[in-house]
Amino acid sequence: MIKLNEKKKENIFSKDLIKAVELANSGAYDEAANICRKIKSYNTDNAIFFNVFGIVCRRLGLLDEAARYSKRAIQIDGSLVAAKMNIANIELQRGSINEAIKLLEVIVKEEPTYEEAKANLALAYKNIGKLPTALNIYRKLIFQEPWSAKARFNYATTLVTIKNFKQGWQGYEYRWKIGAATKVQWPIKSKPMWKGERGERIVLWREQGVGDDIIFLGLVPEVKEMCRALSVYVDPRLQPLCKRAMPDIDFIKDVKDLESIECDYHLPMGSVPGLIRNDISDFDRTVKGYLKADPQRVELIRNELNLRGKTAVGISWKSFKSLNQTKKSVQLRDMERIFSGLDVVLVNLQYGDIADEIKEFKEETGIEVVQCASVDNREDLDGLAALIEACDLVISTSNVTIHMAGALAKETWVLLPYVANFWWLLERTDSIWYPSLTLYRQPNLDDWNNVYLSVRKDLETRLQYN
Repeated sequence: MIKLNEKKKENIFSKDLIKAVELANSGAYDEAANICRKIKSYNTDNAIFFNVFGIVCRRLGLLDEAARYSKRAIQIDGSLVAAKMNIANIELQRGSINEAIKLLEVIVKEEPTYEEAKANLALAYKNIGKLPTALNIYRKLIFQEPWSAKARFNYATTLVTIKNFKQGWQGYEYRWKIGAATKVQWPIKSKPMWKGERGERIVLWREQGVGDDIIFLGLVPEVKEMCRALSVYVDPRLQPLCKRAMPDIDFIKDVKDLESIECDYHLPMGSVPGLIRNDISDFDRTVKGYLKADPQRVELIRNELNLRGKTAVGISWKSFKSLNQTKKSVQLRDMERIFSGLDVVLVNLQYGDIADEIKEFKEETGIEVVQCASVDNREDLDGLAALIEACDLVISTSNVTIHMAGALAKETWVLLPYVANFWWLLERTDSIWYPSLTLYRQPNLDDWNNVYLSVRKDLETRLQYN
C-alpha cells in the first residue's frame, strides 16, 4: 500500500496525486498510471510523485519504467526509503534475487524497524533456498497492517514446505486477504464453516485456479467418508472427470445449483488440508488416481494421433501464471537435450498460443511435436485428461498439466526449479499429493541443464526396458 505521510518541503501531494494513490491502493493501477502521466510535467522535482509512479509501474509489470522513476525519487530525496524498497521489489519481480537481497539488507540496516522490508528479505532468502535464514526472519517479525497478510501467507507456505503442516495451514487462511482471493464471492454465507464434524451434510466449494482445485479434489474421497452427504462445487471443466471417478458424490458446476443444496456446513476447498493433513503421516492416506478420463475418448485420440505401437510422451513446458517465468517454465527448444535421437512420439499437452514455438522447434531440431486437433488443452479439460491418458509418460514443468496427470495416476516426470512451490516440499523425488509423480529438481539455482541430463538418462533407461 502506498502511504500518504512521507513528505518534505519539495514533496507535495496534490489532489491529483492523492487520487492516483487512492486508485492504486484499490488496485486500479492503469487509472493511477494515467493520472501520473498527465501530471508528470508538474512534478519534475517531487520525489513523492516519482515514488508513487514507480510503485504503480511495478504493479503493472512495467519494471524498467518503474526502476527509472524510483531512482529519480531517490536522486531528489536520498532519504526516501519507500523508493529504495520499490527498487528492491523490482529486482525480486525480475528474478534478480541476490541483487534484491543486497538492497534489502541495506534498507534493514538503515531502518531497523522497517518490518515490511524484513518480510521481503525473508521471501527473497526463501527464493534462493535459504529457508533457515528466511524462517529466522519470519519468526522475529512484528506483523503490521497493511502488508502483514501477504507476509503471513508467505511464512505459512514456507512452513508447509518444511512439513510444519499444522501451523502452515493455519497461516494459509491469510490467502483471503491478498491478491485475487480478496475478490472471491463466497457462494454460501448462511451456514457455519465445517470443522470436521462427522455425519453431517457438507458442501465444499472451489476458490482458486484449476491446478490448486485438482490438488484439493484428492481429499474429497476421504471427506466423503466423514459425511452423511457431500456436494462439491467445481470448475465446470472438471465436472465430467469428477463424476466419472466419484459417482457417489454430488459435483456441482453452477453456483445457482449450489444455492438449492441443503447442507449443515460448508468449507472452501483450500481449507480442507487444515482439517485432515496436519502431519506427514496423514499423507499415507493419499488416493492414487481420483479423476478418470473418458475411455472412449482416449481410444479415439490414440487413433487420431496414430499412437498404437509407439511410445508416446506428453510434454508441457511453461506456466503462464507464474510471476517469475524462469522458475516454472523452460524453453521448448531446450527439450532437444532430452528427446534428441530417441524413438518416441512427442504429444503436445501445453495450452496457449504455442503453434509458432512448435513449428520453430521442428525446423531447428527436426523433432516433431504432435498436436491433437480435437482437444483444446485449456478449455477442454476432459479432452486434456483423455490426451494425457493416451500417452505412456508425461514430462512437464510444474503447471496444470502436472496436476491433471497426477490426479489421473499417469506416470509423470516433473521438472522443478531449485526452489519449488510449497506443494513439492524439499529435496524429495516423490510427491506426497500424487504417488505417480517423480520430481527432478535443479541441484543449483537456475541449473536446468542437470535436470535435462537426469531426465535424459532415466528416459534412455526406461526405453531400454520397454
